[in-house]
This record gives sequence, structure tokens and C-alpha cells, in this order.
Amino acid sequence: MSAPGHRLRALAARICAARTLESLIDPLIADLQFEHQRAVADGRLWRARWRQIAGYIAFWRMLALCAMRAATAGTRAWAAAESDGIGRTLGWSAAIIAALTLVLALLPIAAVLQRADVHPRGLSLLYLVPQAMPIALSFGLPLGILVGLRGRSSSERTRWSVVALAVIGAAVSFVVCAWVLPETNQAFRESLFNPPRFLARGANELTFSKLSAQVAALERQGRLDKTSPLLFSYHARLAASAAPFIWGIFALVLASVSRRTVLSMATLVLAGIIYIACATFIINASATPAWLPPPYVIWLPNALFALMTLALWISRRSGSGAAL
Repeated sequence: MSAPGHRLRALAARICAARTLESLIDPLIADLQFEHQRAVADGRLWRARWRQIAGYIAFWRMLALCAMRAATAGTRAWAAAESDGIGRTLGWSAAIIAALTLVLALLPIAAVLQRADVHPRGLSLLYLVPQAMPIALSFGLPLGILVGLRGRSSSERTRWSVVALAVIGAAVSFVVCAWVLPETNQAFRESLFNPPRFLARGANELTFSKLSAQVAALERQGRLDKTSPLLFSYHARLAASAAPFIWGIFALVLASVSRRTVLSMATLVLAGIIYIACATFIINASATPAWLPPPYVIWLPNALFALMTLALWISRRSGSGAAL
């Protein structure tokens, strides 16, 4: 029968560095074997088992500490190697998103203050921040990625970090659109009255589940003409939730293009046009083509950015283009 700790030592040899084995693991295993053999020689079997269990616990604790130390060192090395691209991307994205959020919150509150006496004004401004956040994330995140990675060769870790950033942005936007926005919108509407009064909720003050329930109820009643504002709010918030991810991935692929091509230049021009068109649509929601239903207009930017991302990615894979 092999001495206790033999298999644990073999496992540690696969995971730990030689220096760690010599300075930490081997002395621990040797102490375990010595205490166990002495207890067996004295005929104290229960003490031998207890010493074996205690030694195993000490071993796994030591292995966990070594793993944490290695992970910390690896994280520091990764951060040092990727700090330039990731840091610039995070910095620019945060700055642009914050600036857009502030502007998009100030514009409506300034318009409202001309017509109503809002109380308190600071709190009412905070109520408008969730309304501005999804739009700011959709526009600010891709711009931050483009500026942060522009003209820099990015590693696979950097690219995956940017993908994770886009996923987080989409998740935050969805949470805000689904649950936070309805409540803050309602609170803002009620703050327009002094003293505040209870108001029936409109489409933008309903959660996704309540919107779906109301649309289904109206369809059963045959009142399809009443579903338009509900469907508009539903699709607008869903599209805004998906935009940070779709537009962010587009910006990542575009930033990785290293050589100007007809496709990359056409994509950049089209992206600029879409940005301007979306901004116009947000400022003036009535500027919707009469021949195109509002849900199609709402989802069109996301669809175009997804198609442009796919075109650039295929172009890069085929070797015909490689980032701007």
C-alpha cells in the first residue's frame, strides 16, 4: 500500500511549479506521512486516520492558496499586457456614455421646465437617466470601442474582453428597459404635478410582460388599432437592449480592419448614415416612413449593423480586407 499523500503529491506535480512543490507541497506531504506512520506504529489507528484527514485538509488548503496566487499573477500579467487597449476602450466608452446620458437626460427636462413647475427638479432629472441610458449605451459603446482600439493590434484576449463588455452593456440595457424604465417614467410623469398625483400608466410605463398581456387582450377584442403604441414601446425597448451588443461587435470587427478597402469605406459611410438616421428618429419619432411599419423601422438599424458585421468578417476571413 502506498504511503498517504502519494497521489496528492502526483496531482500537485501536474498543477504546481517545481519551486512550489519543493518549498510547500513536499514538506506538507512529508509531515503527513511521518505523523501517520508514527501513529500506526504506536497502534493508535484512530489517531492515524485523524492525522491523515487533517493532512489532506491542509493539502487542499495549500493547493487552493497556490491556485489563487497563480490566478492573481496571471490576471496581473494579462492586465499589464492588455491594459493599453482595454483601458482605452473602457475609458472612452465610459466617457462617451456618461456624456450622452447627461445630454439625453437634460434635453427633455429642459423642455419640460418651460411648461411645468417640476418638484424637485434634481430628482426629476434622475428619473430621466434610465430613459437615456439604453440610447447612450447603443451610441457610446461602439464609439468607445472604435476610438479605444483604433490603429492598435488587439490580441484574442482583448477581443473577448470587448465582447464581454458588449454583452454586459446589452444586459444592463435590458434590465433598465424591462424593469427600471417603466417605474422611473411613471415617477417622472407624476412629478410634473404639484402635489404629485396618481396617473394611469401608458405604454412606456409598463413592463414587457404587461405590454404583452395588454396586446393579447386587445387582439382578442379585435381592437388592433389600439395596439400600435404598445407594440412600438415593446419593440423599441427590445431593440435598444440588443443594440449595445450588435453595434459593439460591429465596432470591434471594424476596428480590427487594418487596410482601407471599398467594403470597409462603404461600411463606415453606411454606419455614419445609420447613426444620423437613428438620432433623427429618436429626436423626432414621427419621422417614420409611411410605407414601413414602425417595428421594422425600429429593428432596421440592428439588422443593418448585423449584416455589415457579417460582411466585414467574411471579407477578413477571405483575406480581401483587414481593418480600417
